[in-house]
Amino acid sequence: MCLRVGTLKNKMRIGILGGGQLAMMMIQMSEKHNIEFIVVDPSDNPPASKYAKYIKSDYDNKESLDYLIDTCDVVTIDFENVPSEALKYLENSISVYPGSQAVKICQDRLKEKNIFNKNSIPTTEYHVVNNAKDLSAAIDILGTDSILKSRKLGYDGKNQIIINKHSAEEAWLLSGKVDAILEKKIDFQTEVSIIGVCTKSSGTLFYPLVENFHKNGILNLSIAPYENSNLQKLAESYHNKIAKELNYIGVLVIEFFLDKSGVLIANEMAPRVHNSGHWTNEGANISQFEAHIMAISDIEIKNISINGNSAMMNIISKMPENIIDTNGSYKLYDYGKSERLNRKLGHITVTDNDKKDLIKNVNRISKSFF
Repeated sequence: MCLRVGTLKNKMRIGILGGGQLAMMMIQMSEKHNIEFIVVDPSDNPPASKYAKYIKSDYDNKESLDYLIDTCDVVTIDFENVPSEALKYLENSISVYPGSQAVKICQDRLKEKNIFNKNSIPTTEYHVVNNAKDLSAAIDILGTDSILKSRKLGYDGKNQIIINKHSAEEAWLLSGKVDAILEKKIDFQTEVSIIGVCTKSSGTLFYPLVENFHKNGILNLSIAPYENSNLQKLAESYHNKIAKELNYIGVLVIEFFLDKSGVLIANEMAPRVHNSGHWTNEGANISQFEAHIMAISDIEIKNISINGNSAMMNIISKMPENIIDTNGSYKLYDYGKSERLNRKLGHITVTDNDKKDLIKNVNRISKSFF
């Protein structure tokens, strides 16, 4: 374990397990609250290490966890694959938001499906797959127009196999023979997400629905707001059910498919600030990052409002050399990461009062990526 810390001042201290771009923006967007941050991450020089005290350590290293217990008021995460047992160890002595049980559920697609079903939230049809025989039987029921997804460690299109391209035996081998679920594909018109900020004393505050567009399983573009008052109310009601079930504090995001019949179908959730909420930095009075820190610190959030229309464009694999935008309507975020295939290197936010002009600017800027 490598410690790189200085003298801690007498102010609120928040530990973050995970030092990626989400932790970095939580720190950057919360400067006015006079909070000291300590980041734990096993990698060398993660993005957040430039802005906070940094401990290079595995997340379940007991010495590091004990240090957080001794020095911090609260601990949070910047991605859901932090070992839930590490969070459970911490919460025996210190406040941890989100809690270990919430994270444990969000780490497992089957557990997510179960909690959605328990709360009468629609999901796609699925079957549990623990071996090749299970997969063959599930394909017989759901058909080949289905997707095999690992129960754990699946994000950004990873560990997902489209069945109509493979036999059951091939798909099982390609999956690494790990516990999975087979999901029937949904004929959907679009994908949306609801971002809620669960506070300790003021209930949950919501951002408007966000419309999301993916490429190769990775979020490519988000546009907000997705204006549909009925769907907004429904998504908020689903979110409230899950947040209550999980006794949740902080930002919780649920992603949905909107099918051709107008039904919201829950896909998955994230117990953290989320890529589809990056537009809030410029597009809202309080960003999702600041809102999360305020919620877990029990700082009052009076309201959440948006500034016109916003878009977020992910920069993946390679940073663009030039961005074409004669109107100067964008802001570029560079995470400081080395280029790598399918790696999120940064994002661009675009805002405009007129949605048509917003789309025009997005199309103009996107030329820089090709």
